[in-house]
Amino acid sequence: MTGGGRGGGFVASSTAVVLKDTRPLRDRAYQNMIANSVYEYLINNNFEMDMKHSITPKSLKSPTQKDFVMMFQWLYRRLDPGYKFTKSIENEVIPLMKIAGYPYLDTLSKSQLVAVGGQNWGAYLGMLYWLVEIAETFDAFDNKDYDIDEPEDTGLNQIVINYITKSYSAFLQNEDDYSEYESEMRESFEERIAAIKTTTDEYAKQKQKFEEELQDMEHSTPSLAALQSKSEALESDLAKFQEYIDNMEKRKTKWSTMLRNINEELIAMEQEFTILEKEKVSLEAKIAAQGLTPADIDNIVGQREQLSKAMQTNDVKSSEITKKLQEKEQLAQQALDSLDTAVQRYTSLGYRIGVLPAGAPNCPQSKNFEISLSAPLAEENLGARPNAILNGLELRHEVRPALQKFRMEVAAKVHKAQDESIRLQSLLDRVAEVLADKRDQLDTLEAQISAAKITYDEAFETMTSDASSSHAEIEKLERKIQAMRIGVQDGRLQLEQRAERVVIEYDHMQHAAELIREQMQRKISDYIEKIVGFKLHVQAELEAHENFVVDELERQSKRSTGDDMNHDAS
Repeated sequence: MTGGGRGGGFVASSTAVVLKDTRPLRDRAYQNMIANSVYEYLINNNFEMDMKHSITPKSLKSPTQKDFVMMFQWLYRRLDPGYKFTKSIENEVIPLMKIAGYPYLDTLSKSQLVAVGGQNWGAYLGMLYWLVEIAETFDAFDNKDYDIDEPEDTGLNQIVINYITKSYSAFLQNEDDYSEYESEMRESFEERIAAIKTTTDEYAKQKQKFEEELQDMEHSTPSLAALQSKSEALESDLAKFQEYIDNMEKRKTKWSTMLRNINEELIAMEQEFTILEKEKVSLEAKIAAQGLTPADIDNIVGQREQLSKAMQTNDVKSSEITKKLQEKEQLAQQALDSLDTAVQRYTSLGYRIGVLPAGAPNCPQSKNFEISLSAPLAEENLGARPNAILNGLELRHEVRPALQKFRMEVAAKVHKAQDESIRLQSLLDRVAEVLADKRDQLDTLEAQISAAKITYDEAFETMTSDASSSHAEIEKLERKIQAMRIGVQDGRLQLEQRAERVVIEYDHMQHAAELIREQMQRKISDYIEKIVGFKLHVQAELEAHENFVVDELERQSKRSTGDDMNHDAS
């Protein structure tokens, strides 16, 4: 069994909080679900081997009294391995479940425990399922198999709990050295802190990434009001653009007439210049043949100068006309760029609202509102209608009315959806009122059932009063046992308080040890500094002595060399 880590007994609150059982224990599907859970837990944890009693899935649906007794005793021993059953089951279940803190004690009855089964089996199956859930929780705690993501502070508390548990176990075994457990706790803290730091860094990176994505989405996703304002601005721009196209068509007609007149004037001037050249040649021939007077020549020269001035004037006019034509071409190119931009915006918005391309969900049947410019500045398109340039579309008479109609349809759908939402909300309110009335009726019926149940229990208690009197002495002994258990619990609380005091004293001793350790470290540092200073002093003295010895050797060497030289000279 896995209950060895729970100690010798199971202690819970002696006063259980009584709650209304909201579980659908009368529902067959729910009963089958919790019955399967209880059966699997019993089989997977060697129930049959421990109790020497075999069960089947049917035992959890229509059990015998022995099946229930065996299952209850085995499950309760999973919580309190040291408990021994000494009384009949009807006198033990309710007190034990009260000690265990079962919140639905009002669903249990001593009279029903005499023969569990039938219509009241759902309440006792729910009790067994509750015991299974508590046992699974204890098993997970004993095995340290937690399937939930515990908070960081819970994991840190678990490290401290493990340290206290191991230290207390060592204390009970008369061990005074807890340094191993302290080192293990420090390592666990360091690992946990490193993991928390890594997780925090990852969360910070994810947060920054999500914030950037949120900002990108907020910047890239326009709001409905912005889209509506853009749509209105686009409609206004479309109307202005259509008016501009009409004005350009009128100006284009005027420019064509002006260009035609200017070309005609240029042709006429060229013809006149040709005629004048011919006349000049003829006059020069006549002058050469006839011999004119200087006055005649001066007149001819003056006429020639007048003609030259007239030609210069015509050249100036031609340059001005060419300059005006270039300016008009630039204006036409700018208008074409604006038109191209407007068409792109129109196409983009058309794809967004679903009217483009042909066959889109919001595009009218047999209609194609897609605009494509077909070389509006080409020679063959000069003077053409706007619909010829815009792929045959009539913006004012076809596209704009269709878009306005689509807008009205969308607005109508929105109003219709709002009306439907209001209608459904009112229907939901009425259903809620009816449901509240039904709940009130159900509460009334449950109260009547409870009153009838109380009446039945009182009648049954009256019938079994003779049997109850024989158990009075047993109840008295139970109270004594309960008092003894309370005494044991008080003793355990005293031991726990003593353990806490020991832990506090251990903390104080540990703190004092830390202070002593710091003092020793300071003393050791001072000793090391003194030793290093002494070492440096000795090293300096040795160096000085070495230098002195070297000097003495050199002097001795020089002296011996001088003596040898004197000896040789003699």
